[in-house]
Amino acid sequence: MITMNAWTLLGLDADADTRSIKRRYAQLLKQHRPDEDADAFQRLREAYEQALAHAAAQDRSREDGTDQWQALASVVQDEPAVVAATEEPPHARIEHLLQASASLDAALQQAREQGLETDLQRHLLARCATLDEEGLNILRWGMQRLQWLSPWQADYLPRSHSDALAERLLALELETLQQRLQAGEERAVVDAATALLASDWLQSFDRRQQLQDGMLWMLEVTDHWSGGLFERLCRLFGWNEDTGELPCSVERWNWLCWRCERHAVGQRLLQQLKLDWPLRTEERAAWLLLKSMGEREARQLVDRFDAEDWQACDALEHLLTERYPELPEQLGLQIDEDWRRWQPRQWTVSATVYAWLLLFIAMFATSLQDAQMSVYLERSGGYLGLGLKDLLISVGVVAWMVMLARGWSRLARYLTRLDVPLSRLLLPAAWRDRGAGMLVLRHGLPAAFFAMIVAAFAPNLASGWVAFGIAWALEVLFLGLVGGRRSPWPRWSMWRTGAFKVDYSKKAEW
Repeated sequence: MITMNAWTLLGLDADADTRSIKRRYAQLLKQHRPDEDADAFQRLREAYEQALAHAAAQDRSREDGTDQWQALASVVQDEPAVVAATEEPPHARIEHLLQASASLDAALQQAREQGLETDLQRHLLARCATLDEEGLNILRWGMQRLQWLSPWQADYLPRSHSDALAERLLALELETLQQRLQAGEERAVVDAATALLASDWLQSFDRRQQLQDGMLWMLEVTDHWSGGLFERLCRLFGWNEDTGELPCSVERWNWLCWRCERHAVGQRLLQQLKLDWPLRTEERAAWLLLKSMGEREARQLVDRFDAEDWQACDALEHLLTERYPELPEQLGLQIDEDWRRWQPRQWTVSATVYAWLLLFIAMFATSLQDAQMSVYLERSGGYLGLGLKDLLISVGVVAWMVMLARGWSRLARYLTRLDVPLSRLLLPAAWRDRGAGMLVLRHGLPAAFFAMIVAAFAPNLASGWVAFGIAWALEVLFLGLVGGRRSPWPRWSMWRTGAFKVDYSKKAEW
């Protein structure tokens, strides 16, 4: 049997004729030249030869089937060349018997009484040649009442004709199963497959193998089916990878297993996205990458993230981009390609250094402008002692401010519902970074408090409000640049210090 990969490579349907196959091969040969890509040309050539062999086999099957049915019809319709003038031909007697009978059962009973059962069965079998609605009804009646197509059918019925009829009937049954599978009626598919497997006409090894091949083909060409269906079919047909009882090649089996895994992943993601609120790590990762959320909802979600959550996000992104890249589109979902903007930014060290520089410069400048500079310098041990004193005081104040800022960051998470819309109203979009950057209450208030500290330690540098405004503006500028994922330091400094790298060891403090 030709594999579906050959038809996919050629871009043709499985019922393509020889002329279409040759025309398509000539077109593809221009794209896969043997001197440019020998491997691609070899695959194309193998697919072409398989397709030609399949088309030739189909042509022979149709020709043989036509000859067989014509032969069967001639057996039924041919009468002896010389008959008695008063004797009615058997064919005519069968037609009269069928017309006079209310049902096929009644016709069979009368044929047995008149010794015409053999002629009746041959006549009815010939009517099944087209497998139209009437022929299909007759065939099913014969299978039920006379064991047609089974090993126990009458010997006078041609076996070759029965085999051809069984093959066509199996194709119709598989087509019906595929339609049910495409409609999502998986339980009906399993029930129908169970009934087929128990049928007398499918007890031979060859026909069972044809049924299994047809079921595999149906699974391969149908887009959506669940892993539960595949497991039930495996139990029904006895397919078991552990014992090596596979109905196909290992490559085809692995591909079917991959389809099962993909469907299971898709169903799990859909269930996670339907939750009212994610509580587990996998659920939070699915929400961040796949769920359409507003800035406030996303901010509240990320505030609960820890190291395992960020690692789960990385794993889910790899799963959906490397192993199942077509799954989001099939589910009607879209991955947020910029989800990493929510990751915690290692900005604490840079902010601490920045704040310390502002405070130290303000304090040292104020000390230099002191009216009693000479006396103050003598007490402090000169400029070096003065600078050392301001350095120690500024370091202590900044350390105290860092502890306060950490506590406020945790407390401000409860104000997210107010903080996000307020930030959208007051801050530039680049600083907010769609909710992942600077926030007014969470970051602006600590900056204002620090500006008040600077103004308090630098009373002589400028008026209190001027010092406060300058310090607060510089702090807000720093936070805005960090919030917009831009470095407030020169590039060489960021490269040397490694600032703003992702740190999974702590919860998001930003």
